[in-house]
Amino acid sequence: MPTAPVQTPLPAIAADDSRVQVEQATLLQGNVKSLMLLYALVTVISALMLGGGAAPWALRLWLALQAANVAFNGWAAWRIARRPATPSNAPRRLRAAAWACTISGLLWAMGVAVLWQPQDFGAQLLLIFVVIGLSAFALYSLSSYLPAFLGVVVPCVLSVLAASAADWHPRSLFVAVSAAVYLVTNAYFAKRLNALLLDSLRRRYQVETLAAELHAQKELAEQASQAKSRFLAAASHDLRQPVHALSLFVGALGQRPLDAESRLLVGQVQGAVDAMGTMFNALLDVSQLDAGMVPVRQQALALLPLLQRIATDEGALADRKGLRLRLKAAALVVRSDGVLLERVLRNLVANAVNYTDRGGVLISARQRGGEVVVRIIDTGIGIAPDRQGEVFHELVQLHNPERDRNKGLGLGLAIVRRLVDLLGVPLALRSVPGRGTVFTLRLAAAGPAELASLKVAPSASAAAARPTAGELALVVDDDADIRAGMTQLLTGWGLRVISAEGLADLLPQLMGLQAPPCLLICDYRLRGGEDGLSVASALQDLFNDDLPVILVTGDTSPERLRQASASGHVLLHKPVSPLALQAAMAQALAAPARDG
Repeated sequence: MPTAPVQTPLPAIAADDSRVQVEQATLLQGNVKSLMLLYALVTVISALMLGGGAAPWALRLWLALQAANVAFNGWAAWRIARRPATPSNAPRRLRAAAWACTISGLLWAMGVAVLWQPQDFGAQLLLIFVVIGLSAFALYSLSSYLPAFLGVVVPCVLSVLAASAADWHPRSLFVAVSAAVYLVTNAYFAKRLNALLLDSLRRRYQVETLAAELHAQKELAEQASQAKSRFLAAASHDLRQPVHALSLFVGALGQRPLDAESRLLVGQVQGAVDAMGTMFNALLDVSQLDAGMVPVRQQALALLPLLQRIATDEGALADRKGLRLRLKAAALVVRSDGVLLERVLRNLVANAVNYTDRGGVLISARQRGGEVVVRIIDTGIGIAPDRQGEVFHELVQLHNPERDRNKGLGLGLAIVRRLVDLLGVPLALRSVPGRGTVFTLRLAAAGPAELASLKVAPSASAAAARPTAGELALVVDDDADIRAGMTQLLTGWGLRVISAEGLADLLPQLMGLQAPPCLLICDYRLRGGEDGLSVASALQDLFNDDLPVILVTGDTSPERLRQASASGHVLLHKPVSPLALQAAMAQALAAPARDG
């Protein structure tokens, strides 16, 4: 018969007793002073009301001692108030308070002996009432430190007990027994109050200690996260540099006349370089989303063409795997960001195709009230219920322990989660291991009248803008291999090229130019603290022309990415393929400012 697991309690955090003592000393500091003032007042009243039956010399002696005690304690309280309690002086102050209270208790015990009138029971009751009142006030004000409380109460109550018992009268014996019970009861309640107070103080300091430790751990975690981010940014930049240069060299090599075997080899190398670029760009997508750099442009868009494009693109891989990829959707209009929504749907469909080995994938879209429900349904391997949350974490691939690159990088669903959060689109996952998975998106539906607001795609002429052969392009990069690769690639496209590692190296080469360059391709981070923005600004001032600029960066630092994106220049992330560079050149040359 299985037994229930034994739960080990969490270790208790030791409270700082020195801090508790400081709190006790601080409380007693004010309470003892109030107690002494009260005792002085009660002494005077008791002497006036009960002193008629006392021996004059004994009464005068008792009043003199009480006056001396009050004066001394007042002077001590004034001295103590000048300096706050600290862990070093708190034990000494507690002992001093205990002695002061004990002396006061003994003086009041002496007062009971002086003021007690054996033959006058009324006077006795009045004196007992005074002692009970003093003890009750001590319970309230001195229970934070038991020695101080007992120092006052025990002598007072014992003096009443002794005086009552000395009479040997039944009523006096009753008073003596009552005094004994009162003393025990008072001591019990004082102990309970003391325990509650100390427990409260210890818990408060434990909470403060935990909060301080949590704050320290949070700072350490933030420092570790910042250090990791700096390391990843530096490592990403340094790793992208040679891959970027390699991509340019392979692109330049592909323009040369090659035999069939060599061209096949170049194509394989280009495929490997593109795969590395895909990995870097996926990591960059995560960095950009975490940095809050991805803008959302909500607009009405036709969903069917977007789904048809995805089905066509992903259908090729499905066909190679022997899968059936079906699309079942009507002409629906939704309100969303077309670019971001396509990335979400493309990642979900690609994920479904990757993890389905038999059967197929269905993309469906139907309108339900004010929503358009999009489902990506596959007959793949499925996800266990207890692991469904993990698939949205970075670099998690439940069914790819060998990290086969052909099965993806484990970043697609992590990007999907960030994108749907950014778009405010609910995403649901339902899966049965061995039977398949369903991802469900609920998009806001747009009315048919909003079709007119759909943005028209850029014209073919604008998309196909190219520099004229023989025009001059400037290349600025502090990496010699990248400059060489970029120069060979652009020269192969018919452009003239001037390359430099920085502005100081570039300016002398521009002397005597008859016409401004058509384009600047500049690395964002250069040596000596220089960057692509300052180079672009200097060249635009020099030529008094809105020079088209392409910034190329290997940085993933959120701050740098924000600065580069805010510049308005075309931004490329290393490694850059020849096709991506051509598209960026067309975008830069077709910009509205260039047309003006």
